[in-house]
Amino acid sequence: MALLSSARFRDEPVLERIRAADTTAYLSYGHQGGHVTAVQFALIDLGYGIHDGATGFFGDQTAAAVKLFQESHELDNDMIVGLDTISALDDAWALPFADRAEWQSWQERPIPEFNFTRKNELDRQTLGSLYSFSPQGAPLPLEYQDGLLLGIEWLLNPRGSPDGIFTPPASWGASPLDLYHCHMVLAKNPPPVTAWETARSLANVVRSRAGDLQLRAQMAGPVGTRPWTEAYREFLLATPEDGTRSFREAYVDVLQEVLDTGRATGQHAWLLWHTFEEPQGRPSDVASDSPRRQWWNAVTPYPTDLTHTPFATTTAAVFANTVSLIDLHFFIDRQYVITVLGPTHIEAGAIVHLETDRIDAAAAGLPYP
Repeated sequence: MALLSSARFRDEPVLERIRAADTTAYLSYGHQGGHVTAVQFALIDLGYGIHDGATGFFGDQTAAAVKLFQESHELDNDMIVGLDTISALDDAWALPFADRAEWQSWQERPIPEFNFTRKNELDRQTLGSLYSFSPQGAPLPLEYQDGLLLGIEWLLNPRGSPDGIFTPPASWGASPLDLYHCHMVLAKNPPPVTAWETARSLANVVRSRAGDLQLRAQMAGPVGTRPWTEAYREFLLATPEDGTRSFREAYVDVLQEVLDTGRATGQHAWLLWHTFEEPQGRPSDVASDSPRRQWWNAVTPYPTDLTHTPFATTTAAVFANTVSLIDLHFFIDRQYVITVLGPTHIEAGAIVHLETDRIDAAAAGLPYP
């Protein structure tokens, strides 16, 4: 049974023996191996410098770093990685960013104001803070608020994933590279009843209207630029003078129709989540078709917990098994405010003054501007 919590150390045989107080496994000068490398990386990432880096050899520099760590944690500064030292290191990396790749990923992420990490979620839970929804976004029905919050909290779980504690995280964070949308879909088995066609028609109207407003915004500048984004934002927030429904109201009309149809037919409408959206923001062992990327939970006719989808993550599999209604795109800031709109990330981005050129540059790993 593993005693260590951090993904950096957990299940590493020598380090687990140290945590079990096996003195024959204690690390000291002259030792070498992958377990030494793991300890070195942990010390380096905490700011205890090892000039030559994580070489896997426990030499003078590593001994000095261990001593500094021990002194800062009021431990015996014997320069040996024993029970107390490995326990303190494990505590330091237990939640989250226990996986070094996750820690590294967030050091120079673009768009920092909308990079909401699992560490941010841990801080929110520790402070007892609640998420709120921005009034500039879509005024979501409560069922969608509940469904979104359920998904976000589970997918950003600092202690693991919806699969349980210590499982690999379902997402490293909510950002333009990780987790920023979910698809509202119907399962094709059983086939959706014809009553859903009204919702699909309303969704098509919203998509068409978004396209028209995007064309109008080009009077301010090229698509995706800051001037275009600000002009598009004004159109999205505007109240039509002819008394017709505003864009946000039309978008919510789709969501409400989905709720009403779900209640009337008893068929589920699902929020289908894809995490680790962009390849450069993923763990090295997570491919596009990894089950770790795909989850769903129902919002109607009654909510369900988050679970894996019963089909593959590939685009072909999604199309083969679901019918798309509309997407919910969102951004989360460091004050725990969620801004939601759709049908694409362009609308939600415009509301928070985030131009698509900047998002595209981040996704491509390019500097901006």
